[in-house]
Amino acid sequence: NDCKEYLASTKSRTAFKCSRCNHTACQRRDDFSRQCNICRHTESATADTLFHKVKFGVRKAFFICFEMATSTKGLSASYMGVRYGVTEKTARLFMLKVREAMSSIGNNPMDGEVHVDEFVLGGREIGKIGRSYHGKKKKAITAVQLTKEGKVKRMYAMKIEDFSAESLQYIFVGHISREAKITTDKWRGYRPIAKVYDIKQIESNKGL
Repeated sequence: NDCKEYLASTKSRTAFKCSRCNHTACQRRDDFSRQCNICRHTESATADTLFHKVKFGVRKAFFICFEMATSTKGLSASYMGVRYGVTEKTARLFMLKVREAMSSIGNNPMDGEVHVDEFVLGGREIGKIGRSYHGKKKKAITAVQLTKEGKVKRMYAMKIEDFSAESLQYIFVGHISREAKITTDKWRGYRPIAKVYDIKQIESNKGL
């Protein structure tokens, strides 16, 4: 549910438009899907993303994406299949989708509307308040490029050491165009980066 909540949160930053009747008002459901107020068409949290209709669970898919984005060594489909309890064929097909989504990002940086968010893999740590610099869990940052219709076009994830501007900056420098219109939460680590990039900071629904 944490993964679907994250996807829903990313989508909620853009205007809703029903794919069936083009109406622009909706209700968010308990499963993080969005339901059109007119025709009642329901758009799942994973719709128009890499994670749509994955049969082995969205959480496993997120972990596979994270490992592919942060690993410094080659990862085989057979290894990922055993590691995440899926068949080698399933792992290969999903990894192909991920590679296609990540391809050419270096030569073709994200532009247009881009949403950036940082998080702790596996959720907050017990006893740690906000963005702890000393937690033991892995930390990561994601950049999501959206289409004009608000659908996910590309996504990139990167492992970071902490939530400082020094760590956060690498995903901007390596993968985001300076022409992009970027949205982040109000974490202070983005403030120095906003001197170079066009960043709009909004309140986070995580209360941080």
